[in-house]
Amino acid sequence: MAKLSGLRGTTALLAVLTLTTAALLSGCGTDGPRNGGTSGGESAKTGTSDGVRVVSTVPSVTETLFALGLGDSVVAASTYCQYPPEVADLPKIGSLFDINIEAIVELEPDFVVVLRENEELAQRLTALGVETVAVDHSSLAGVLASFETLGAAVGGETGAENGRKLRRETENRLDAIRASVAGRPKPSVLIAIDRTPGLGKIADVFVAAQNPYFNEALEIVGATNAAGELRGAAPVVSPEGIATLNPDVIVDLSTDGVYVEGAEADAKIAEKRAEWLTLGDGVKAVKDGKIYPVLDLYATVPGPRTVLFLEKLADSIWTEREKTPVEGDKKR
Repeated sequence: MAKLSGLRGTTALLAVLTLTTAALLSGCGTDGPRNGGTSGGESAKTGTSDGVRVVSTVPSVTETLFALGLGDSVVAASTYCQYPPEVADLPKIGSLFDINIEAIVELEPDFVVVLRENEELAQRLTALGVETVAVDHSSLAGVLASFETLGAAVGGETGAENGRKLRRETENRLDAIRASVAGRPKPSVLIAIDRTPGLGKIADVFVAAQNPYFNEALEIVGATNAAGELRGAAPVVSPEGIATLNPDVIVDLSTDGVYVEGAEADAKIAEKRAEWLTLGDGVKAVKDGKIYPVLDLYATVPGPRTVLFLEKLADSIWTEREKTPVEGDKKR
């Protein structure tokens, strides 16, 4: 069995990954109700997005609201929210583990959107008279359900219908990926969520293990999780542990939280691959050259751009797979 070490105390890392509670405190379930009052699909005051003020505490929620055409209702977001570009001009209320409660209260939002696992934050806000909406982004099923939940909460029935439309479109693209890899042998894939870069070698690596979101992603692209038997959502595995797991494919999602492209991206990818090669041919993925760094920040944001990550993941594992017209542009 893989040699495990303890999780590092890296608050900023967990927030940058966006998975925070969704990955590292993962669980199963459906979108939760609002705390503090209004229920059902209508927004807190009007039943539409007009005049509704929303604070988002994580990037996945922010991206979902903008994808639903409700970005004008977002009056503040977390420090790590970066997409779409309009988010840069929004006031920031800190990171998920360091929320500025006072700043939120001063904004007088109709409600704050939190992850389902972050009950403590929801309770603190409720105690101050601030309404919350909780969504589950720890699984792909939860992500899809949140489209309608957030659409209805901010935009009433029109928003809910937009959420259902976004879900249908996303599910169609996911079905297209499944069809393109159907009937193939399932390779074992190790997903490296994060690690310390620039060491010239591989040290301890956070890997996706008991993680519904990544397990569902691997199932859709026709693969199995090489670390699926390890305990925890994102345990740390040593180089010796990786050799024991001996994956067919390694997907490296580690980034410094800054999007790069062109020659700079090519250089980073080459550097990351070179570090994995130091593990030697005892690891099948290294021997076969199946090491795929993914620098796109959406790879660790469980939201409307998840389908882009899965399409890229499928392309990496199955370079010859046939795509269908339903699959969209992979650009950021």
